[in-house]
Amino acid sequence: MSSFRVLPGLPPYGEAAMAVPSDWGHGAREGLVVEFTTDAGERWVGNFQPGLGGIDEVRLHPDGHNVIVVSAGAAWFVDPNRREASELGDAIDGMWPVANPNGLVMSRQGLAFVRLGPAGRIWHTRRISFDGFQHVSLSSTEITGLAWAPWDREWTPFRVDLRTGRVQGGSYSGPDLTQWEILAT
Repeated sequence: MSSFRVLPGLPPYGEAAMAVPSDWGHGAREGLVVEFTTDAGERWVGNFQPGLGGIDEVRLHPDGHNVIVVSAGAAWFVDPNRREASELGDAIDGMWPVANPNGLVMSRQGLAFVRLGPAGRIWHTRRISFDGFQHVSLSSTEITGLAWAPWDREWTPFRVDLRTGRVQGGSYSGPDLTQWEILAT
């Protein structure tokens, strides 16, 4: 089984780190550095370009084989055995494990949530907030928290059904211009 670990920086010896994306990292730039071990026991290092802001986190993908790397908000889907990475999303500022099915929920730009399961995206909420979340909490059935409402200068409660991605409340009630909302059945 493949494994991974975050390194404190680029290794000073051995094979050069793989830049992710491939055209980044020249000129000795350093992002989030992660060492992967393949199922065959081979080790390689990825140097992940930071996003514009968000978390740094590395977790096993819900499929149990691949890895999700988030570098300053830029999210990457990594297949350690093939040494391949593809962009998954941007501005990820929170990530939580969930069950039934096992997976992850990610906060995107402090505006919406997306849920990943073993086969990929399960749902993506509509925009919930104008500018950020506060007091986000997950139970076995829902996400709750507060969404910023700038015109009232206050935080507005919201709920997200973990099964479907359906939202109640929040500070944003305009049209889904981004067409983010993809609900599970």
